Amino acid sequence: MLGFYAERLNAVELNGTFYRTPPPGALTKWAAETPPGFRFCFKAARGLTYSAAAFPKVAVAGQVGQRLAEMGERLGPVLLQWPPTARNPDTGLLDALLEALALPVAVEFRNQAWFAAEVYTVLARRGAALVVTDEEKWPMAPVEPTAGFAYYRLRRVYTDAELDRWHERLQAPEGDVYVFFKHEPEAPARARNLLTTGTDRRHPV
Repeated sequence: MLGFYAERLNAVELNGTFYRTPPPGALTKWAAETPPGFRFCFKAARGLTYSAAAFPKVAVAGQVGQRLAEMGERLGPVLLQWPPTARNPDTGLLDALLEALALPVAVEFRNQAWFAAEVYTVLARRGAALVVTDEEKWPMAPVEPTAGFAYYRLRRVYTDAELDRWHERLQAPEGDVYVFFKHEPEAPARARNLLTTGTDRRHPV
């Protein structure tokens, strides 16, 4: 299935790593089964941002970063997601996690309190992207150029006209552009359409 997928699309966002890290050897095996231009975007472990204060978040982030680095050049940005219940931006923790991961990271905030200048400063210093998520339940982040790549999560049901507007919006020259649709039957066709009408720098799934 992975080989079939990688022949048609050029990136995948994996949610399973939110719950557990793949076993040793799995990442190198997946990398070997995909072409050079393919990228894996792993969702970082939920314990890094969803756990209680006593959880060793920074130490675990270092372990997660080391394991995911086994993917080598096939590794795309790691998705670090903050829960909607996180209402008070903790820029110290954000900075520490980005440093410990030591990988390209895209950060998704589900509470608009994080859409603030001090947060963008940390992201820019670490070269991490602010994720723009189009989802009814969460506020959409502004487009802030904090990294050399962009990361979009398009999670609604779209009309053709709405998809056309996204096509136009994603034409901006902002480095590599990662675009992921919600996992539903229409998603592969939408991704193929976006890929074939976009540029070689776009990674839609």
